[in-house]
Amino acid sequence: MPAEMVQELQTFLISAFWGMVVVFYYDFFRILRGIKRHSTWMTAVEDIVFCLGAGCLIVAVLYSYNQGQVRAFVLLGMGCGIVLYNWGISPYSCGLVWFISNKVKLILKKITKRSTIEGRKHVKEGKNE
Repeated sequence: MPAEMVQELQTFLISAFWGMVVVFYYDFFRILRGIKRHSTWMTAVEDIVFCLGAGCLIVAVLYSYNQGQVRAFVLLGMGCGIVLYNWGISPYSCGLVWFISNKVKLILKKITKRSTIEGRKHVKEGKNE
């Protein structure tokens, strides 16, 4: 295989990896929204932060691995990475984080409920220390 093709294949695979990183970065915001509801303006701010970060990442990848040239195989590689991660890994990783966060919320709710009930018992009995 010619050296140019090997280099383009490597760049394609690296672009696919960085495409996965972009979706992982978006999952961070998706998980934040799942844990706690945000207002419309806060969601807009998060989307702007995501777009700026993803844009900087894409420009950095193009600059680092392809001498700043925008080529179809680089964009195709990022697109493939985005699709693979979003359809393959993302549902499981987000689901796992949401499951864990809901369990933590439930445990914290039980702890605060129990401490509130026990605190009221001490106040009623005159054992407030």
